[in-house]
Amino acid sequence: MSGRIRLAWKNLTHDPRRLAVACAGIAFAVLLMFVQVGFENALFTSQVRLIGKLEGDIFITSRARFALAAEKRFPLALLQQAQACEGVAEASPVYAEWTLSVLKNLSPGASSKGYRIRSIGVRPGDSVFRSPEIARQADRLREPMTALIDIRSKTPNFAFPMDDREALAAAPAELAGKRVQLVGTFDLGADFVHDGNLVMSTPTFAKYFPYRKRFEDPLSVVDIGVVRVADGQKPSEVRKRIAARVGNGVEVYTRRELKDRETSFWKKNTPIGVVFWAGKVIGFVVGVVICYQVIFSDISDHMPEFATLKAMGYGADYFTRLIVTEGLWLAIMGFVPGALVSWALYIWLGEKTGLQMDMTLGVLGLVLASTVVMCVISGLLAVRKLLNADPANLF
Repeated sequence: MSGRIRLAWKNLTHDPRRLAVACAGIAFAVLLMFVQVGFENALFTSQVRLIGKLEGDIFITSRARFALAAEKRFPLALLQQAQACEGVAEASPVYAEWTLSVLKNLSPGASSKGYRIRSIGVRPGDSVFRSPEIARQADRLREPMTALIDIRSKTPNFAFPMDDREALAAAPAELAGKRVQLVGTFDLGADFVHDGNLVMSTPTFAKYFPYRKRFEDPLSVVDIGVVRVADGQKPSEVRKRIAARVGNGVEVYTRRELKDRETSFWKKNTPIGVVFWAGKVIGFVVGVVICYQVIFSDISDHMPEFATLKAMGYGADYFTRLIVTEGLWLAIMGFVPGALVSWALYIWLGEKTGLQMDMTLGVLGLVLASTVVMCVISGLLAVRKLLNADPANLF
């Protein structure tokens, strides 16, 4: 360890109490940044999670559907035309309802209030979901007025016994004003619009939501068309064929295109992205202020010693590197406890909200880099006091 690094370490550790307070302050700033990054990533991840769970290569939506949460639909006849295109193995409709989909727990002692939940209808026999749980329980959905409930739905609201299938099936429940039997669970997760999800067969879906298309079959309009490409076919080429055939009134996407469009909508067309960006900036500024105060106080306490070094001929470069080294030590010592607390908080928030709060290497790297930059900037701001000091005036 070089002399400069040892000196920086001793300057910080000579007063353990002050060091602990400094690390706690920086850890708090790290926690703020982790929470903002975590919620922002959870927002974008949760909004596209349904796309990732669907078993398809190409997706068709109404041109008016600016986001998956918007209830804009297109005629089933267009999906049937897509089925006839070269290279298409299967084209399946997915139906979704949220506005009219209110789930209520009728058990004694449960809240009498109903909560909105996204109801998803799929045709019996269609392999629409990648989820093995749903495939394994598909036969249960052939019974009328039955549904599977997302185990990660916000359970404080719905309060169903998710861990016991028999108790769940016996729990009285009501969907859109009609009785429903919850015959199993699956794992999808809530998002910023929907508190949870139900999956049911299309005949059952039509009974609960008969007025989706006034005076017509409620299944005659589709929310998402899921197209599976035949073996040996390129999704991009099949997408072009489908778009050329049924492009009027609909948009045709590959999985990546649909995910990118959905993420772009939430980033650019809603205030949520700006709010999270502002939160990250505030956390960064708080960290700069805290770290600056710590380093500035350390410089003030050791000014006579620093003056002696200046009188001995040590130059500005040496002191700048010394103070920046102190900032790096503070960044490391504040980041570790901040990351550990944030990891525990991610787990707790994920359980309470149903959102996917992931402590990934990308998140760790982003916050660590921000913490290092934060502490280096603080050091460069604080070192000006030392560089401007005249040794002759300090003795």
